[in-house]
Amino acid sequence: MSRKVKKSREESLEILRDYLTSDASKSDIERKYSLHRDWVRRNLIKFAVADKKDGVAMKKLPGNVSIEKPCRDDDRDALLKRIRELEIELRRTEMARDAYDEMIRLAEQYYNIPIRKKTGAK
Repeated sequence: MSRKVKKSREESLEILRDYLTSDASKSDIERKYSLHRDWVRRNLIKFAVADKKDGVAMKKLPGNVSIEKPCRDDDRDALLKRIRELEIELRRTEMARDAYDEMIRLAEQYYNIPIRKKTGAK
C-alpha cells in the first residue's frame, strides 16, 4: 500500500512525462513511484494533458518540455489539407449567413414588418 505524499508540481510533471514517453502502463508508473491508485489519471486531468491512448497530447506540459510525438510529413500534409477544406467551408457558411441576414433585412424593409422581433413574448 502506498503512502499519500504530496508531490510538487515539478515532480508531478516529471512523473507524467515519464508515463507519456514510455511504454509503461498507468499502474506500472504508479507502482514505480509508489503512488496511490488512479494518481496518473487524476493528474492527467489536473494538468489538462491527453492520455497516450488518445494519440498526441492536447497540451504541452509546463516547463517548455513537449510530450508530443513527432508528426510525419504525410500526416502534416493531410492535416493542412483538412484545415484548408474547413476554412473554405467556414467562408461558405459565413456567406450564407450574411445572405440570410440581408434577405431578412430587405424583407423587413419591403414589407415593413419586424421579422426578427419576437412578437407576443412574455
